[in-house]
Amino acid sequence: MSLDLSQFKSLIVTPVIHSLPLPGDPVARIELTTGIMLKESGLIWLKQMGGGPAEGLGQMEPVTHDDLWRTFLPYRPDLRAAVMQWLPQKYAQVPIPDAAALIGCAYYATAMTALRFYRSPVTLPAAGDARAQCAAWKAGYNTAGGKGRIDAATISIFQKAINA
Repeated sequence: MSLDLSQFKSLIVTPVIHSLPLPGDPVARIELTTGIMLKESGLIWLKQMGGGPAEGLGQMEPVTHDDLWRTFLPYRPDLRAAVMQWLPQKYAQVPIPDAAALIGCAYYATAMTALRFYRSPVTLPAAGDARAQCAAWKAGYNTAGGKGRIDAATISIFQKAINA
């Protein structure tokens, strides 16, 4: 059982993406972020299967989460303020929030997933292009050394995110 993809996209991803002051086509960013989260967790897993460190629907590792807070967000106060609005209050009182917030708040996990991709050197792919979005996920989120593949099955996940 998983979250309804259309509801997740419209009720969680869309408002988060619209709140973040990021350049580019917001529709493409909504599709890509939805696809990344669907691919990474199936919208089921809050902790990485097999005991790995990744957390939340975007399956972000705590070290990546903390690095965004240490080396990226302090220098982008507009983005930091936008992300803070999605952070549960109990985590908002420290300079670097606990990565456990990724597990308990889908809004926050979505914001951090979008920022993780934005921070990569990979260009935001066009809206409606599942193959390009899959390739962007692989290069900018999963990384070249990661286990993810650009194949028909994975491209179909991004197509589902586009169609939702």
